[in-house]
Amino acid sequence: MGLRFDWYTLIDHDVINLKTNIVVDKVCQNRTITGTEQKVEFTTKQILSSLYHSYFSFPKGSDQVSISLTTGHYSYSGYSSRMVRYSFECLRDLNWIDFKKGSEDRKKITRMWAVGELSLAFDSIGLLWLPQEPKPEEALVVLRNYAFPEGKTKKDRGAKVDLVVPETPEVIEYRSNLYTFNQFLIKHCVSLELNDQNLNSLAEEMVERKEDKKKVWASEEEERASCLDFSRVQLRRIFSRGSLEQGGRFYGGWWQSIPSSHRPHIRIDGYKTYEMDYSSMALRIIYAQEGIDIPEVQDLYDIGLDDWEGNKDPRRKPIKTYINAILNDEFGNYRLPKHTQDILGIKHKKLHEKVLECHEPISHLFNSGEGLKAQFIDSQIAEEVMVSMMHEEVLVLPIHDSFIVR
Repeated sequence: MGLRFDWYTLIDHDVINLKTNIVVDKVCQNRTITGTEQKVEFTTKQILSSLYHSYFSFPKGSDQVSISLTTGHYSYSGYSSRMVRYSFECLRDLNWIDFKKGSEDRKKITRMWAVGELSLAFDSIGLLWLPQEPKPEEALVVLRNYAFPEGKTKKDRGAKVDLVVPETPEVIEYRSNLYTFNQFLIKHCVSLELNDQNLNSLAEEMVERKEDKKKVWASEEEERASCLDFSRVQLRRIFSRGSLEQGGRFYGGWWQSIPSSHRPHIRIDGYKTYEMDYSSMALRIIYAQEGIDIPEVQDLYDIGLDDWEGNKDPRRKPIKTYINAILNDEFGNYRLPKHTQDILGIKHKKLHEKVLECHEPISHLFNSGEGLKAQFIDSQIAEEVMVSMMHEEVLVLPIHDSFIVR
């Protein structure tokens, strides 16, 4: 699952420009669109740029670009769905892309990737380290909700769709703060320092994520973590359930996709970094809102399994995933994959019972969506940390409930 094509950095390169001209000529030959050649060129160049970035994702070629072919999806982005469709169809007819077609009911978005002559052209360019312009402010706050087909219940929800973001004073401030932070961020070099052996190890982990057919993604952003695009350094805030008081976390940085074992190798301007981790933020916020004090040293993911080994216990990560998922999932649909349940040594029903028993004081808040409200609070805390440290010329890289700093 890649980002939508218009979020990628535009590339001004002779090879990209040449391929763009070929598409524009073919589109204009086959259709009467006099006076809109510039729109076709603008759209095609952006699409080709996105395909280039996804082609050089890590592991190479593991990413795909999302592109909606449905009318109305581009009303607020400056793109025309008609021009997008013209460019896409031409790339398809040239056999420069392969794709998985989405569905008109919005349950799936079309994904595409470079093949054939286009992939050879990208190989001729090689991987470029490109300067970036800050993303426009209007793109930095995203409001999403599920698409609920007419006549269906919430349990029959479709894919998530982007909604129109209301122009409130809070939204204007969120955008302004993040635009300023992204300007600060792209002045720095955020890199990964690994030798070939560790790089291969990371690649294997990413491939395992991608090929794990039993994987149940907790979110679209988690699915994108199955590959790395090192050009993704700018952030945006994504709010959930059609509410500006649910979610609101910062997404988009490639460092958020790195498995924790590799994060110590992240560098800021060549300097070593340290990850400041604030464990179980959502649970602690919810307990605090209920007026319940929780000792700082208490492990809230210890649900009483035998021979618990604390932070080093291999069962801790899937328990953390499960707890946070059911805090967010008001529909009660989330299940850990069977092979993950095998790691825990207990079935889903028993796992759910033990979680509710361990967290009895807040058990009524599971499967209520309360976790997304807690996310909003921790996103406000994260914004304050990022902006205040920026004013001290210190770059902070957010990973939801932790921060990476020099």
